[in-house]
Order: sequence, then C-alpha cells, then structure tokens
Amino acid sequence: MAVVDDRGPSDFSGPDYPGPPEAEPDQEFGRQPPQDMTAEQSVLGGMLLSKDAIADVLEVLRPGDFYRPAHQSVYDVILDLYSRGEPADPVTVSAELDRRGELRRIGGAAYLVTLTQTVPTAANAAFYAEIVAEKSVLRRLVDAGTRIVQYGYAGTEGQDVAEVVDRAQAEIFEVTERRTTEDFVPLTELLQPTMDEIDSIASRGGISLGVPTGFKDLDEITNGLHAGQMIIVAA
Repeated sequence: MAVVDDRGPSDFSGPDYPGPPEAEPDQEFGRQPPQDMTAEQSVLGGMLLSKDAIADVLEVLRPGDFYRPAHQSVYDVILDLYSRGEPADPVTVSAELDRRGELRRIGGAAYLVTLTQTVPTAANAAFYAEIVAEKSVLRRLVDAGTRIVQYGYAGTEGQDVAEVVDRAQAEIFEVTERRTTEDFVPLTELLQPTMDEIDSIASRGGISLGVPTGFKDLDEITNGLHAGQMIIVAA
C-alpha cells in the first residue's frame, strides 16, 4: 500500500515512484498521531473517480482533516476544480498540481493513479471520509491534551489556577465545538425560507401564489401548484 508524506525531500519524480515515504513516528510519544492512510487514499481515489463522491465528501471533510499534507493538497485541488465546474480526475488534478508547483511534492502523476487503484469502491467515499474525520478529531484532541499538560506545569510556576483551568477547558471546547458545528445547521437557516413564504402569503391576505390548475375548488385547497412539489392525479 502506497503511503504519501511530504515532510521529506521534495524532489520526487519517476513513473515508478509510488509516493513519499512513511512519516517518522511522533518523537515525543514514540508513536504516530491517530490516522488512517488507507481511508485517506480511498477518499481521494473515490473523488478522482466519481463526481458524486466529491459532493458527498465535501460535506464531511476539510483539507486540514487529512494527516498527510500531500493529501491535503490533492483534496484542495479536487475541490477547486469541482467548484469551477471542471472535471476532477487524475489528468486534470495532475495538471493543476503541476501548475501550482506541487505535483512532484505529492509523488507525481503516478501517485494519483495509485489513489484510484486503492479505493475499493467510489460509492463508499463518504464512509471513508467519516473515518478520516474521526481521526482528525482525535489528533486535535491529542494536540489539545499536549497543550493542557503544558498549562498544568505552568500552573506550578505561579500562574492563577482558575485561569489555567479556563484555558484547558477552552482547548477541549474548541475540539468539541467544531464536531458539533459540523453536524448541525442553525435553525434560523432551516426556517428562513418557510418564514419568508409565510410573510409573503400574509401580505396577500392569506392567498398563496401558485400555478392555477383551472379547478377552483382544487386551487382553494392547494393554493395552486408550487415548484418542488410532486403532483399525482388519480381517479
């Protein structure tokens, strides 16, 4: 399984080069932070194969959720091409990475092909993205824990304990806040279209402007036909 990392030398090239080398374990704890390289590769591979996969994944992940910076670069290019209405496949993504001067850093065009060969099925890209997102949360939690340890030591050096505790709580809150804000949409955003429609109806004396069917009794019941409705006529 090819694994990519761009922390080493950036001069990678050659058609047989599968990607940057494995990252060194975290020196402080003797092990790597939480990650799932197979899931990251499968997410990107699925997106390179399917436009539908891109639409599914962008609702779940941000570039920073990928552990490998090279994967972050590939993901960012895919989203950029998708937002411009352009195809995002190994050829177009490779060209855009080359234009940005990042192609060799991520392992070359051959690595993009490797990504498409890694993914079991593009239809499951959203599920792979959930795995990547969970690992990202755990990494942020590890980072927050490391900072909290330092806050604790700082408290023994004369800092106000209440202030130290507040800072520690803020670190944890920042991790949990992002997780909840990614899962929920403000109620005002969901209700605003409905409220606008109600206001519009009220301004017309309670009459909704739909497309009339020509049947007066039916129009009084339905207020006419409206966009987005599925109308079934049955005898």
